[in-house]
Amino acid sequence: MEIDPKLRRELTKRFEMEANKHEVEITDNWRKELEIVYRKKHESMSSLLIDIKNLMDRMNNRVRTLTSIIKEG
Repeated sequence: MEIDPKLRRELTKRFEMEANKHEVEITDNWRKELEIVYRKKHESMSSLLIDIKNLMDRMNNRVRTLTSIIKEG
């Protein structure tokens, strides 16, 4: 059974719109997290680097979790 081309385009458009909205939310969340690190009064360069490393570790953990979910699906 073939899907109507018009319906297919509409579904694709809706899916892409929702995916873009979700990507905006995720990107904004990480931007806020980075802004917290940026605004923090760091005592030294090493404390700044530690905060940046912690943020990177959290991002890496999230990527690994999502990758694992994708592989299971």
